[in-house]
Order: sequence, then C-alpha cells, then structure tokens
Amino acid sequence: MPHCSRIVALLIDYVEDRLPGERRRELERHLAGCGSCAAALNTYRSTLSLLGSLSEDDLPDELRTRLRAFLDRESAN
Repeated sequence: MPHCSRIVALLIDYVEDRLPGERRRELERHLAGCGSCAAALNTYRSTLSLLGSLSEDDLPDELRTRLRAFLDRESAN
C-alpha cells in the first residue's frame, strides 16, 4: 500500500467505488490503522456532501472559476 501521502490520490476512486477489489481492501486496511488518513477520508466525504448541496449559483464567481479549473486539471490526469 502506498504511503499516506499517496492515499489522498486514491480517495476519489475509493469513494466512487472505482478501486479494484484487492486495492480497495488494502486501502481499507490502511484506513483502519491510520487515523490521519481516516480523518482525510471523512473530510473528503464531508466536502463532497457540502458541495453536493450547493448550486453553482451559490458559489462566488472567482471560486467557481478556480474550482472548475481545478476539476478540469484533475480529470485530465
């Protein structure tokens, strides 16, 4: 399993159930033993939930632009 710094890169695939079975189980074992990574997962889930409750009109223009650019960069990777 990757070091903690690599866990964050796997969180979106984990939350969206896109990790292969063994990789998912390895990640879950790591999360069970690592409070920092488990906290990062909880923060990530909370952020997704909060963002899901907002409409695009709720975001300031600058934040909307920056968020869209970030998401475009991430989806390109």
